[in-house]
Amino acid sequence: MFHLRLVCLLLVAAASGLRAAPAPVEQWGIFELSLTGPSSGNPFLDVDFSAHFTHGASAFDVPGFYDGNGTYRVRFMPDQTGDWHYETRSNAPALGGQSGNFTVFPPGPGDHGPVRVAATYHFAYADGTAYFPLGTTLYRWTHVNDAREELTLHTLAASQGWAGSGIERPCASAKV
Repeated sequence: MFHLRLVCLLLVAAASGLRAAPAPVEQWGIFELSLTGPSSGNPFLDVDFSAHFTHGASAFDVPGFYDGNGTYRVRFMPDQTGDWHYETRSNAPALGGQSGNFTVFPPGPGDHGPVRVAATYHFAYADGTAYFPLGTTLYRWTHVNDAREELTLHTLAASQGWAGSGIERPCASAKV
């Protein structure tokens, strides 16, 4: 009997257009809102869709996009923990005026946020942790022996005093 009541409740909720509360999102993670809207004509050009996100004094307007089959999405990366609110805006009635809330929890270990310019000539993550960009070109990586790979990795790890860089040798199965 319990299962029958649960199924009936879910059917009533679906029929009335109620959406489940969004899952909590990690700070600097991705909140995604997906709505169903018009698919006739050219939705890429005919439909304007965006969402306005607020948290305290912070406010962001984020453009949405048509993802095919009548599905519209907007993706947002919250930069602060706490409760956020959103409201959609659109020239399509089915998409405009939708609102809701979601909660943002602190980032997990090792998640420092996006990289930004810091002190004009340097880079840092959003939480202030220094970021050291590293780049190299290994045109012949698949054609060198293991000793040369190890030497290259050791040299890269030691460059710019960057011990413990997390650079690792690729798995042997990836070698052609």
